[in-house]
Amino acid sequence: MNIPKVEFSVAPIDKIFSLIHFFLNPTKKQWDWSNAIYKDYPELKSKLQNIKDKKKRKEVEYRFFTEVFKKERIELEKRAKIFQREWNKINDDVMLVLSKVVEQEWSDKDKKIFARISLNPICPRYIKQRTFDLFYKQKPKYMKSVAIHEILHFIYFEKWKKVFPKTQEKEFDAPHLVWQLSEMVPGIILNDKRVQNVFKYKFDSYKEYENFKLNGKPLLYYLQDFYNNRKDFADFLKKSWKFVKKYEKEINSI
Repeated sequence: MNIPKVEFSVAPIDKIFSLIHFFLNPTKKQWDWSNAIYKDYPELKSKLQNIKDKKKRKEVEYRFFTEVFKKERIELEKRAKIFQREWNKINDDVMLVLSKVVEQEWSDKDKKIFARISLNPICPRYIKQRTFDLFYKQKPKYMKSVAIHEILHFIYFEKWKKVFPKTQEKEFDAPHLVWQLSEMVPGIILNDKRVQNVFKYKFDSYKEYENFKLNGKPLLYYLQDFYNNRKDFADFLKKSWKFVKKYEKEINSI
């Protein structure tokens, strides 16, 4: 069986900036992540406060993060080495347990997964590229929890494609319902005892989903029940998908 290895490196500034700019300027269909960025870069918020012109705002953002990148480049490289060393301690155990829990073997195409150390406090993943981002200020234990969450998505969607082969790959990303479900379940799947035996950590899902209620009960209560009473992982996916489709209108209001 193939066991993927995670390779850590510093994200190039063009990749960092394009993503930060995207998160700072969401469309109406996207969640607004700007406050999460301003929390770590409050001085940027004050620089942009009175600028309405989109082009001018982008120029200010670019100059700001280019300067931060120059200043923090050595630290970014240092963190990449630290993260690599810390992750190597658990890599094989994590990959094996995720495969066991999801009931899906890693394919030969997954020999390497790439972790990019970034200035961006928001850590997206890219399914096709088997790549995800990590914020350079994270402590090693939290970094590991984020990495496990993102790596779960890669093998989760491989299983999903087997259970629901007609799903289009664009549905694996926001704002599609398939994507939304994939962000509801990590706090359920990763708190499985088998995962906890490998890496002890209280995983959660997006707070928006954890706090949302349906018929007087938390949304995730229903999904947890499906997981606890599953015949197998495919059964969990089928029941969860049927449920979120039934309440798609309510979920889209979150």
